Amino acid sequence: MAAKHIDENQLHELIQSGKTVLADFWAPWCGDCRRIEKPYDEIADELSGRVIVVKLNVDEIDGIRQREDIRRIPTIRLYENGASLGQIVEPPAKADIEEFLKDLLPEKEKTQDDHVYDMAIIGGGPGGYTAALYAARAGMDIVLLERLSAGGQMALTHQIDNYPGFTDGIGGIELGEQMKNQAERFGAKTVSADVKKLDLAAKNKIIETSEGTFQSKTVVIATGANPRALGLPAEEDLIGLGVHYCAACDGMFYKGKTVAVVGGGNSAAADALLLSRVAEKVIVIHRRDALRATKIYHEPLMQAKNVEFLWDSRVEKLLHDKKLTGLSVKNIKTGEETDLSVDGVFISIGRKPATELVKDQLILDENGYIASGETTETNLPGVYAVGDVRAKLLRQVVTAVSDGAVASHMAETYLINA
Repeated sequence: MAAKHIDENQLHELIQSGKTVLADFWAPWCGDCRRIEKPYDEIADELSGRVIVVKLNVDEIDGIRQREDIRRIPTIRLYENGASLGQIVEPPAKADIEEFLKDLLPEKEKTQDDHVYDMAIIGGGPGGYTAALYAARAGMDIVLLERLSAGGQMALTHQIDNYPGFTDGIGGIELGEQMKNQAERFGAKTVSADVKKLDLAAKNKIIETSEGTFQSKTVVIATGANPRALGLPAEEDLIGLGVHYCAACDGMFYKGKTVAVVGGGNSAAADALLLSRVAEKVIVIHRRDALRATKIYHEPLMQAKNVEFLWDSRVEKLLHDKKLTGLSVKNIKTGEETDLSVDGVFISIGRKPATELVKDQLILDENGYIASGETTETNLPGVYAVGDVRAKLLRQVVTAVSDGAVASHMAETYLINA
């Protein structure tokens, strides 16, 4: 069953009753909120009869963020006997919510059978679900392990205009869900699980997860990449307090305010354009003297009256008290330093491949991406890398989809010859 939508008065009545209440503070424009929706509903079903699981749309309740001290969304908070027991903010996966609730939840029965899948796919982005679709249609027995929801990083993209077949574009979450539904229509199985450990060298690969242990003859690594941080002091502490990595997720917090975007590539340009429709002023800070983004972004950015550019510049320091108050910016050509007063900064300087699980088993390139050619094969037989996690020239939805199709073909060939 889905979590129940309530208002602030109903929440306070439930809290004052002394019952155990799990509340999700969210907003419909928030990408992370939408991605956690299905895992949260699964938890509501698991806790039925023991915990009241609810949701509150912070956009529909004026002032609730200040009254409830909600600094980032989604914030999931647990109440019992009239008091808050704790909270988890922007949970990256269902397993993280379960860890937060472990004192309430009985130990779950884990998957520990001897079933061996033909293919296990780790990651539910466009590459992962395309591999699942092609493999399922080829009659293979597949399980796809996804820690959050369909789409991967694509699900954080508000509008995708460069994926063929959608004249007016499509939202990242919507496209991810369509890919998932299509793969499952042909028999692919999705399990919400956080992968903890891999043994990829054996003939039957071993995958240890939050939901138990899985075995598979082949494995497709589709774990993607995560935003790269500036690496400045206090940066991690200020996440959600003025420091952000996703304009589609958090941009609406800055209506009528001044924000900065750090970076000059496609992601930075897209973030700046999105924020220009929300914020009073957007300052783009780039270490070069021109954008690296494709030309399609240049004209609308240059024409936006509330977008300014600081060329040849980098952020030296995050200025803050309890939250971000500004940036110290240095011109790398002149050495001049300037303090900017901003309400928020969106960091878009590239991504870091999610290869922690495989770094000791698969060969990586100098930037940490999995070394695999156009065949998607890695250095281990029966193991393939697709999408943003692998070394490649261009990382886009369409190239991830291509990788998924190739990996499925290579795995099918491997199984025939094994």
